[in-house]
Amino acid sequence: MFKEMHLKFLLIPLILVGALLAITFSTIFSITYSSTTTDTEKALENGSLSTDNGRFYYVKIFENGDVEYSSNFNSMTEDDKNNIRALMNQDEGRFTYNDLSYAYLKKNTTLEDETKVTVYTILDWTERRNTLVTLGSTLIIVFFVSLLILGGLSYILAYSATQPVKEAFNKEKELLANASHELKTPITVAKTNLDLVLSDPSQTIAENKRWLEGAKYQIDRMNSLILQMLELSRLERNDYYAEKTDLNISTLIEGILLSFEAGCYESNKRFVSSLQPDVYYKCNKVETEKLITILVDNAIKYTPNGGEICVTLAKTLKNISIKVTNTGEGIPPELIDKIFDRFYKLDESHKEAGKSFGLGLSIAKLISQSMGGDIKCFSEVGRYTTFEITLPIIR
Repeated sequence: MFKEMHLKFLLIPLILVGALLAITFSTIFSITYSSTTTDTEKALENGSLSTDNGRFYYVKIFENGDVEYSSNFNSMTEDDKNNIRALMNQDEGRFTYNDLSYAYLKKNTTLEDETKVTVYTILDWTERRNTLVTLGSTLIIVFFVSLLILGGLSYILAYSATQPVKEAFNKEKELLANASHELKTPITVAKTNLDLVLSDPSQTIAENKRWLEGAKYQIDRMNSLILQMLELSRLERNDYYAEKTDLNISTLIEGILLSFEAGCYESNKRFVSSLQPDVYYKCNKVETEKLITILVDNAIKYTPNGGEICVTLAKTLKNISIKVTNTGEGIPPELIDKIFDRFYKLDESHKEAGKSFGLGLSIAKLISQSMGGDIKCFSEVGRYTTFEITLPIIR
């Protein structure tokens, strides 16, 4: 499919521009040829009335059969003269002799003594012919060189045009494959648990509580996955719009951190924050809250017991910086570029892991981009991991 699309993007501009060049160059050559032919005919017409033998050759044939040649025929032999006369068998035309090109015009006239004479005016137009040949050759060379250059540019542009479509298509295929893989396990487990419940109708709900809770847990996992996939789809839509207001990010982050403190205290994880007060930014509250929550929740998840999570907020003249850092194993440098991919997990497995499917950081990146900013990850193996959101200040 993409090969056909690439071929179409390559051939269509090549054919259109090629046709345009062919028409343009043909028109240029035709106009030049017509102009040269007209000038030659005018020169012959005017030259036939002149006795100036410096520019033209003349052959005069009198009614009594005598033949008179202009003085510039003196260098020719009689055979050459007869051969030239033999080539002029019409009232006007062109002929080539001894690698030279000539144009001629036949005209009947009467001298003052009433003698009738036929005059052939001959013009050497070799230089004009060579000019036309050179022009035609040049236009042909330029045409094919232009097509070659255009073909190269079309190939690059066609590749550039189809690559994003191909990447989007592959992402959708990957999303479908990963989502199917993630859904297969909870569906199988939930079905098995419900089959066990239905296998013995005599048992009470209390007796089947274990299987029902297991089925509910798996259904909750599926629901969480579907909601996250819908969130990704919504954020990736070109027509997506979230209403934005001037939001106090400092207050928002404080509230989010407060909601996580109790859980961190129980697992002996320490929270450290340095938030510049009253930092405002025009954004959507729900999306911004989701963005910070994803990063803080992710930091807590990968911080070992006794570790530390640090959240900072700072505003400069150019941007707002939000950093979420956690101590722990860190991320190898070669994997940092992959962690924002959908369904990507550091262990590259898709084993059941609560309600985590590897979509959180993908959602966080899309939200930060929808806010006009970006998110980056910095890490040192065995020490720390930092996610930094940078939001530009538009004045």
